[in-house]
Amino acid sequence: MLSPSKASSCHRSSPPKLFIGRESRRYSKPVAKALPVKSETPRLEDYLEAIYSLFEEKGYASTVDISDRLQVRPPTVTSIVQKLAKKGYLIHEPYRGMKLTESGEELAKSVISRHQVISEFLGMIGVGRRVAYQDTEGIEHHIQPVTFRKIERLVDFLRKNPDHLSAIRDYVDG
Repeated sequence: MLSPSKASSCHRSSPPKLFIGRESRRYSKPVAKALPVKSETPRLEDYLEAIYSLFEEKGYASTVDISDRLQVRPPTVTSIVQKLAKKGYLIHEPYRGMKLTESGEELAKSVISRHQVISEFLGMIGVGRRVAYQDTEGIEHHIQPVTFRKIERLVDFLRKNPDHLSAIRDYVDG
């Protein structure tokens, strides 16, 4: 088995948990700052996110694990893993394992960070958890870097200024 890298979660009916070491947490603090890295298709980003997550949870990611996580068939996973390897996002040795490359890990962390910040922002403004999760899954793959940075700064400001957050919540709820 190749040595593990680091690892999130993807499309499911309920919000995923991010696993850091042995402790599980909801996306409550950024894993890494979202970097303006090359963007990929939402599908490839979801695979990178799932692989990263599995490494965090288990120390490895198998085709079956990815299949279960993303609710797709194993042959589909094999095809996407081959694509990711060809693009340089992971190293894959059939029947032995896979490891994210530096660029694969960077992109996975960027997707996770976007997910965390957008989800937190939607929660801050009073969007229910289930709706926030569904909206975040769509937004995280299509948001422009400049827009994301503005939302990220706004979330940081609102964390530091709860009185402003309360006023905003009162306004949007009223």
